[in-house]
Order: sequence, then C-alpha cells, then structure tokens
Amino acid sequence: MIDIKVYREYWEGVQKRIPEIKKVLPVTIDEEMSKTIQGLSKEECPVLFILIPSGTGASLSADNVRENNLCVIFLMSKYDPQRKGAYETIEEVQPVMERIKQMLIEDSATGCPVTKELDLTSLSTLPESGFYSCLLYTSPSPRDRQKSRMPSSA
Repeated sequence: MIDIKVYREYWEGVQKRIPEIKKVLPVTIDEEMSKTIQGLSKEECPVLFILIPSGTGASLSADNVRENNLCVIFLMSKYDPQRKGAYETIEEVQPVMERIKQMLIEDSATGCPVTKELDLTSLSTLPESGFYSCLLYTSPSPRDRQKSRMPSSA
C-alpha cells in the first residue's frame, strides 16, 4: 500500500502546480465527509478530495509479490442550479481534471514515488452532477459505483 502521508503530500503538490484547485482534503466516505462537503463555500471550490488508496494483491506466486494500488479522487465544484446548470459546471471543471490526469501520466513517466505505485492502465473519468450539487470524478480506477457515492439520505 502507498504511504498515505506521502500520498497526501503528492496531492498537495498537485494543488500548487494547478492553481485552479483551491483546496486538497483527505477524506473517508462517512458522515464526516458529508459534513465537510456541506460546510464548503463556492469560493473554496474546486476542491480535490482524496480517498486513501486501496491495494490489492496481483500475484499468482508468493515469490513474486505485486500489489495494484487504486486511488479515487473527487474534484468538486458547487453551483447554484438557479444560475447555472450541471452541464455548464462540468464544462468549467473538466479542463482541470484533464490537467490532473495528464500530470499523473507525466509524473509516472518520471518515476514519481506515488504515481509509480498506481495502476494507470485503467485511468478513467466519470463526470457527475447532483452529488450534493457538486461534480464527482474518480481516477485512476473507479471503485465499485455503490461504494463511490454517498447515501442519498446523507
């Protein structure tokens, strides 16, 4: 598994390299995440939420141990549906997500200690709206869709 302190520091460095990202917040999917999202102002967005990466064994032999590390990030931007639609919000945030994806690929090519541990072969982006009136993206590998969403009652 990736060292989570190094992982957090990597994403804080991404924020410095992409000035459109206003804040990086490490989170777990629980009621605290819900409170954090609800407490954010539009001025603090877009916010990059980072979940602790998960690691799964990818070896058939105990002599050749390998682990695939999957990470999920959310780039969230709040919007007022009376002034702007979900599509317009997605259009505004998409270039930032594309820069993040490109940075992951470039950092992996340079031997970055964090990105070299990630499975970038399944890099994907899932634009969403209506998640607390925000935008949801996962990268590089989406977890089970049921696990990546907050309960509707939260």
